[in-house]
Amino acid sequence: MREYELTAVYDLAVAEQGGADASVQALTVAVQARGGTIIKTDHWGRRRMAYPINRTIDGDYLITRVNLDPANVAALEAALRIDERVYRHLIVRADELPPPPAPREPRRVAPPPEAAQPAPAAPAGNVEPTVAAAPAAAEPAE
Repeated sequence: MREYELTAVYDLAVAEQGGADASVQALTVAVQARGGTIIKTDHWGRRRMAYPINRTIDGDYLITRVNLDPANVAALEAALRIDERVYRHLIVRADELPPPPAPREPRRVAPPPEAAQPAPAAPAGNVEPTVAAAPAAAEPAE
């Protein structure tokens, strides 16, 4: 037995007819019928697809980890390909997947900026403003 990650996008009609977990149950039955076991299921639910498939823009997304004999992977893919309720599927060996990213620390809220400090006052004393002298206009020559 080898561990695989199975991603499937189901038609929303499956969830409407059989309830919210109908697609999870359908996938579980398909895996167990081929001698596999479900390790973990992550049901994303209704999501917008990148492009329409069969004039449908939303699908029911499932990501599962399964233990399955490598000889039965082709049979499971064939069953998912034939099932009209499955829009897309992908099976990948779990040992080929990159490790999950490390959890991030939550963002820290920056302290509020302190009250605006007034600009420093002009120095006191006898300071005369400097004015640039304009060049004297030459008188017209006669």
